[in-house]
Amino acid sequence: MVNESSGDRWEHFPVTCTQFLASALTGDLKSTILSSSRFPLAVHEFRQLKAV
Repeated sequence: MVNESSGDRWEHFPVTCTQFLASALTGDLKSTILSSSRFPLAVHEFRQLKAV
């Protein structure tokens, strides 16, 4: 589920969280709520976290 931060609108995507993120970053997922934000950025960077 995606919520509009300044309102009560919600969008439901019947996928796992991982599928949602991957699809949103590749542009395969279309969202009217996210399309009005800066997500996703034109350039993505993935960094591996190191143990603390």
